[in-house]
Amino acid sequence: MTDLTDLEQHVLKVLRDTPEYKDYYRTLRELQRDPRLYQRVNEMREKNFLIQQKDEEDMMELMDALTNEYEDVIGMSIVTEFIEAEAAFVKMIQDFTNTVTYGLEFD
Repeated sequence: MTDLTDLEQHVLKVLRDTPEYKDYYRTLRELQRDPRLYQRVNEMREKNFLIQQKDEEDMMELMDALTNEYEDVIGMSIVTEFIEAEAAFVKMIQDFTNTVTYGLEFD
């Protein structure tokens, strides 16, 4: 197997230097300063993930219930910033992964 360690370390450095990662990491650290809020956000994220994995007709109702349950958290600016930063970072990683996968004609 070819040693890819140097390339992996280079890719990690480049990814950590992106605005998307820096913004994600900054908002994560800010959110973590309030352990209770961080816990609530993680609960919300987990429930959201589980809802997204379901193939149910009442998904809108489930999302509305989630929004109502975490209304106090959703309205906080740091939570909004974190969720947006996380989404931007995940999108960047997905695009990167897709580019590598498609470039290798990996099926």
